Amino acid sequence: MAGDATTRGGGTWARVLGALVVVVVLGLLAWGLLREDGATDPTGAPSPTGGGCAQQLTVPVTTTADFAPVVVAAADRVEDGDPCTTYSVTTSPSADTAEQIRGGTVLSRVWIPDSDVWVERVNQDPRAPALTVGATLATTPALIAVPTTLAESAGVDGPQPWQEILSGPLAPRIADPMTSSASLLLLHSAQTALAGTPEGDRLLGAAMIQMSRLVADPYELVTWAGEDVEGASAVVATEQQVTQQRSATVATPLEALVPAEGTASLTYSWVPLPGTDNGVGMREALAALEEALTGEAGVADVRAAGFRAPGDDAVPDLPGVPAGAAGTLPPPGTADADAVVTLWRTVAVDMRMLAVIDVSGSMLQPAGDQTRIALAGASAQTAMSVFPLTSQVGLWVFSTDHPGGTDWTELAPIEPLHAESGAGTHRDTLLEAAATLSEHARPGADTGLYDTVLAAYRQVQESYEPGYVNSVVLLTDGVNEDDDGISLDELLAELQERIDPSRPIPVITVGMGAGADEEVLRLIAAQTGGRSYLARNPADIRTVFVDALTHRPRPG
Repeated sequence: MAGDATTRGGGTWARVLGALVVVVVLGLLAWGLLREDGATDPTGAPSPTGGGCAQQLTVPVTTTADFAPVVVAAADRVEDGDPCTTYSVTTSPSADTAEQIRGGTVLSRVWIPDSDVWVERVNQDPRAPALTVGATLATTPALIAVPTTLAESAGVDGPQPWQEILSGPLAPRIADPMTSSASLLLLHSAQTALAGTPEGDRLLGAAMIQMSRLVADPYELVTWAGEDVEGASAVVATEQQVTQQRSATVATPLEALVPAEGTASLTYSWVPLPGTDNGVGMREALAALEEALTGEAGVADVRAAGFRAPGDDAVPDLPGVPAGAAGTLPPPGTADADAVVTLWRTVAVDMRMLAVIDVSGSMLQPAGDQTRIALAGASAQTAMSVFPLTSQVGLWVFSTDHPGGTDWTELAPIEPLHAESGAGTHRDTLLEAAATLSEHARPGADTGLYDTVLAAYRQVQESYEPGYVNSVVLLTDGVNEDDDGISLDELLAELQERIDPSRPIPVITVGMGAGADEEVLRLIAAQTGGRSYLARNPADIRTVFVDALTHRPRPG
């Protein structure tokens, strides 16, 4: 009977009901296709459904390894309240991320670098997107981490001036300042404190030469120093790293050493990045994460991780870091950061140098309680001691009337300092030759300057090795007195003819005392792209000559 009723009176209703079913099915199919295409409603927000998300939104974020836990904690809080949003946190050194942004290979929508220096690097590139630095999320001063045993033996007790740090056992190993923010800030502090005086420049230059040969990953350095193995040195670190290490390690806690002149702080800032998805959903997700990082819970995470929150007056409870002693310097601007990197690039290249020292009769004149030649020899010993073993150095002496009719004699050929030589190394040979330089003095002999400069230049040019800073460093206290040799004009013309811009060989000249021909030495240096020094008081030659020997012209 029911069927009959449907047949009789339900034909029209059946047709209407069938049509509705078709419409609903087609609608569901269309919604499914749109969902697969990732479509959203016209406002940009995901279309809700009764059982979940119309679209699972993924927000890529890039930050550093040390700050990532803070970001992940904030992201987790947002995700707990919004199951439709997922934050993908990637870690990368800020320098690497900056290069990737410049190359257009970063897909993140927000970047949290550890220094605004890297943002400025991106903004210097006209091809890269213009970035704006947003809110500061955290800071942590750069400092020096000292292993327990070294701290005890060196008597670390409070801030130390850079002069003491770099001239003693606390000189730190650092990471590459071209990629490590902490190392860049620490070197900037040292350069600010020491640059501008001959002694300071010499100390900084010698220290950076040594540092450049011992670079390592910044996280590995802190781990190594914390193990306090035999021979462990001080290392570059941040306040946050030392705080975390001390909280996790009881047996060998690191000691924090702050330069008395202060350092700048690493600064973690919110930096939005451009992307293709700029809908309401993405904008709200980014705003939610920023709020989670800057809100009360985010600030608590920052402090718990060992960082300083914006506006914090108090410092973490860390021995060796008194209030106001760290993070007092402003971060370097682009020009200052570039100056540090330029100096680092220069010293990081091994030198290949021929040192040429005057042994004419005038070098036997007294200079204080020593002779000029004794001072020159002692200065050469000091410089030879700080050269890395990978350097190549040779030593000549010159005057007039040397055996064979020349104005010069080779005491040691240009060889790597680590090369075997007799019972020791080539460095040992050079140190011995410098120590006995007075024995090569020639009373009554004159200064054969021009012939010697040309011969030394030819020697370095003929044995030129790419990948090194090839140079000649010459010290003299007089003027050219070799009437049988070439003239100044002939020397300059010959040098000009031999110069190859792709294989530069700067001649660095050092004049000692009032008798040195300052103008001629300046012309010779300028002709070859070198530098000229003058120690009017012979007693100053130790500082001046060491500075000249450790000066590192940039390789071509």
